[in-house]
Amino acid sequence: MQENIKDELLKIAEEYVLNNAGDHVEVSDTEDYDELFVFSYQAKDKKVRLVGQGPIVIVKKDKRIFEYGSSTGYKESLIEVTNKLNNERLIRLFYKNYNIQSNNYDLVINEIYKLDEGEHLNELITVLLRNRIQYFTRDENNEIQRHYYTKEQLEETLKQTPVNLGRYFCYNHLSDALVDLMKTNAYFKWTLSEIK
Repeated sequence: MQENIKDELLKIAEEYVLNNAGDHVEVSDTEDYDELFVFSYQAKDKKVRLVGQGPIVIVKKDKRIFEYGSSTGYKESLIEVTNKLNNERLIRLFYKNYNIQSNNYDLVINEIYKLDEGEHLNELITVLLRNRIQYFTRDENNEIQRHYYTKEQLEETLKQTPVNLGRYFCYNHLSDALVDLMKTNAYFKWTLSEIK
């Protein structure tokens, strides 16, 4: 890595640690990879050992930061961020300004193509069910209740498009569900609705 780029990334890391953990800690470890720079921090006082914090990853291209807890190792965090960035690249083929770090998108199905509509609808529903799409209601005490869509509910919901399906998926994040949809079924039009 060029020295000036490494200095710039180290400065970003130091500022991040100062702003998020305080001036009693310092950057303790760094590792450099092609697209990513990973670091961690520890107490300045060598008699003190902090626990709980994990690796912090900087994306070199745009300086975005992804932070992990102590249960995530360096390699694990690099794999996780690389997967997220790959998902983001794929989604941007369809939704240009998608940001993997934002959780402010709802999935909107605009149209299911008419040719073999039943088959395409079934493929779409299969992916949504596989990703455990959820919706929420309020009970008589105004408490929020979580529910999983059933096949029958999705069939009914998708009869009229466009339909906003929200962003809540149990096992995966919206980005994983979108990539699954793109890989499985290209026979519908979708977009994302950004919540401001």
